[in-house]
Amino acid sequence: MRKIHYAWWIFLSTCIISLVGFGFIVDVIGLFFEPISASFHISRAGVSLMATFQNIACAITLLFAGKIMEKVNVKWLLTVCYMVVGLGFISLAFAKNIQQFYIVWTIIGIMQPFALTLSIPVLLGNWFKKYLGTVMGIALGLSAIGGSLFNPIISNIITNLGWRAGWIFEGIITLVTILPFTLFVIRYKPTGNVKPYGYEEVESVSDSNSEWEGVDIKQALKTPMFYLISFAMIALQWVAGLVQHVSPYVVSIKLPLTTGAAVVSGIMLGAAVGKASIGWFLDHFNNKIVIIVYSCFGILGWSSLMFFRALSLLVSSGFILGLGQGIMLVSLPYFIRKQFGAKDYNNILSIISMMGNFATAIAVSVDGKIFDITGSYNLPLTTNSILYILGGSAVVFSIYLSNKYFKKQHIIQ
Repeated sequence: MRKIHYAWWIFLSTCIISLVGFGFIVDVIGLFFEPISASFHISRAGVSLMATFQNIACAITLLFAGKIMEKVNVKWLLTVCYMVVGLGFISLAFAKNIQQFYIVWTIIGIMQPFALTLSIPVLLGNWFKKYLGTVMGIALGLSAIGGSLFNPIISNIITNLGWRAGWIFEGIITLVTILPFTLFVIRYKPTGNVKPYGYEEVESVSDSNSEWEGVDIKQALKTPMFYLISFAMIALQWVAGLVQHVSPYVVSIKLPLTTGAAVVSGIMLGAAVGKASIGWFLDHFNNKIVIIVYSCFGILGWSSLMFFRALSLLVSSGFILGLGQGIMLVSLPYFIRKQFGAKDYNNILSIISMMGNFATAIAVSVDGKIFDITGSYNLPLTTNSILYILGGSAVVFSIYLSNKYFKKQHIIQ
């Protein structure tokens, strides 16, 4: 019987991290805003500050997170991160004031780059030479599945047992599901005679039988691809900031909140399909065509929200714009690896992701402010369609320049 390559155990680990980690750290936090606001008698804006502190802490940590991952034992780094996150959730069940939420979510924001933003693409990039786009797409696609799975569960717990029980549930599930993988399965990269999955096939097509190591951050900064990918990350992360306003938008056009919830569910389902499928298509088809198609999904989905009022059409629009999210969450880490190589991947991905995190944090507030001033979300919706055109074009141009740049320097990819 043929032995399973260890890379597939790493893939399974990243799937669990994505499903549970993204589900709790990113997707369900909004469910707690209203009950916490009522308990402590503070405004919704005051409660949501914990998410703002989280995003700012995450963005700042990303400045140096890539370097830290290269210098410490990743197995123990991820174990500590998820112990802090899990125990942090549980501690919130005993919170006496809102300041405790600000502190805990700031700490979680510091953990987030290691626990989520970098761990999945870095681990998969180290362990897969073949099917990298596919496994990255599936693993990251499970983040949306986590949101769809845990939103109703946490909502039901809060409704029936209170918000404090919701935090305890999140903490226990985080510790029980993720720590066994970080402790006993995760390995940073292959060592000794173990090679990444597909290594032999990749090497066999190289005349020199040697792998291109890539460039460091200083060299990357001298290439136009770095700035094109950075712009795409900023543009598409800005787009993502409006997702949190989709339910309020639906309510603002005189439709019930249940319709808004259905549209958000459509977005999550579309994002899951989009992330999983774009990875496979990147592995098997012309990359420029793939990016153009998924950019069109984003443009069509966001622009359609402005015109449709029927539930089925709004949910369909949400699903289609969710498909387009695959560009940001899967293709950008994929192209950073492909265009700059493995040499300084952690650091380059970390810096570019940091820019995107700041863009999301700013966009959420700006989009809300625009609605306060104009009473409409039409301008943010139009802006998102334009940003998909610009961001998608930047990615396509980076692919073109990357091929030209590395061929000119006789670098093997």
